Amino acid sequence: MLDLLITNARLVDGTGNPWRRAAVGVRDGRIVFVGGAHDAPEAVRTLDAGGHVLCPGFIDSHSHSDLRIFDDPAASIKIMQGITTENLGLDSLSVAPVSDEHKESWATHISGLDGIAKHPWNWNSFASWLDVLDGVNPSVNLSSYAGLGTIRLHVMGMEDRPPTPDELERMKELVARCMEEGARGVSAGLIYTPNKYQSTEELKALCAVAARYDGLLDVHMRNEADHMAEALDEVIDIARSTGIRVLVTHFKLRGRRNWGNARRHLDVIDRARAEGLDIGIAQYPYTANSTLMAVVVPPWYHSRGPEGLLRALVEEREQVKADMLTVDGWENFSQVMGWDNIYVSSVASEKNRWCEGLSAVELGERRGVSPADAVLDLLVEERLAVGLLGHGMCEEDVMEGMKHETMCLITDGLLSGSRPHPRTYAAFPRFLARYVREKKLLSLEEAVRKMTSSSAQKLRLRRKGLILEGYDADMVIFDPDTIADVNTFENPCVPPVGIDYVLVDGRIVVHHGVHTGERPGRTVRD
Repeated sequence: MLDLLITNARLVDGTGNPWRRAAVGVRDGRIVFVGGAHDAPEAVRTLDAGGHVLCPGFIDSHSHSDLRIFDDPAASIKIMQGITTENLGLDSLSVAPVSDEHKESWATHISGLDGIAKHPWNWNSFASWLDVLDGVNPSVNLSSYAGLGTIRLHVMGMEDRPPTPDELERMKELVARCMEEGARGVSAGLIYTPNKYQSTEELKALCAVAARYDGLLDVHMRNEADHMAEALDEVIDIARSTGIRVLVTHFKLRGRRNWGNARRHLDVIDRARAEGLDIGIAQYPYTANSTLMAVVVPPWYHSRGPEGLLRALVEEREQVKADMLTVDGWENFSQVMGWDNIYVSSVASEKNRWCEGLSAVELGERRGVSPADAVLDLLVEERLAVGLLGHGMCEEDVMEGMKHETMCLITDGLLSGSRPHPRTYAAFPRFLARYVREKKLLSLEEAVRKMTSSSAQKLRLRRKGLILEGYDADMVIFDPDTIADVNTFENPCVPPVGIDYVLVDGRIVVHHGVHTGERPGRTVRD
């Protein structure tokens, strides 16, 4: 007997094939039947989909819930938009492996991205990190990369220098250990320190190890603006030299002078694929980005560690501001986008909560100082725990990327503060509402593929991303005529509409917009 039978469904199975009318049966957390309702075994419970779409649970391959999951194991922000699996450890800034020596400084360093760590970091290895995640009994499934910046920190701290042969061997050993303990691959964030300090040759040595385990390199390139072509060439060189599979994360072009070049860069990727290199892209459906505010400070100050950086922002303020006018050797957010397009998305303290939602220009006006001084003052007061939201892309480039055959959808959402990027709450419904239903840029079936099996394949999630017998019963039922994002940049913390049910491991976690309290998620390691 089935545990659950879903009937009267418009089945979009994640393959990209046309939808079909079908029933789906679940037993012991797995899909065991797909076919006509009249052929289905008896079930303890029957759920009528009402003719709405039944598809695999959405997979967010770029999530920043690494620490937030401890405060919200119900994962309400993600599960309410149909996400059943989150992948962590992005942008080189994973929280494992980590030594006791570096825990406090690393928590400060990444606080603008992941928020303040409220849960004790009672792990060191990658495997123990996954054990701790399982211990919170999350509502969603969780997987993770090992961050190349974290691995370098573990061996070399924040030093900006090449590794010794011994240090490189130790980093390679760490990559291998993380892969053996369940990492889906390695992540790079080549604008973030200490990952930025790694040369192409050092990256090749580490990626070659991950490639032996069929791991993925998920890479935020060194530049997504004026020097994107060179940055993409570096990534292709790494893929060619090591054989590693590559996902260019949040493919975008920042800065008005770079708008309209998406197709040119995608052509470069297509030529690399024709050569036999496995390179794809990930993307969120918005023209604004979000990251930690500390990226506005040149990277050579970050090599001093968080405390050294904070001292520099006070004691060397004028030199820091002078360096912030240069564009040599780093992607300068303030110069590429302008201070008027850079907003505060989160702070840690209540006293500065009023700053959330203000642009750097508005913040400077309120404080009676320049935008640069206002941002640097805020970073000092908040001990780097400040989030950034920036408007710097055009929708035509976003849509060009969406059409690419390798594209997979992500949120890349920061979960802290009262004014986060709206993608955090509604990226997946927005993709279906704006780009499938309204703009008809993609078919429903192709869009679902990019939200499910495309990511599952890249992450080696072998039983997720498709509705087929033997696969995990992670599923979403939604109304294609009403699913939508209803939040805004001014009011971002609003869940989407149009989702009927979300199931994880065959258990109903969301019922018509209400979390049922079920928490059946688990880590993915094999």
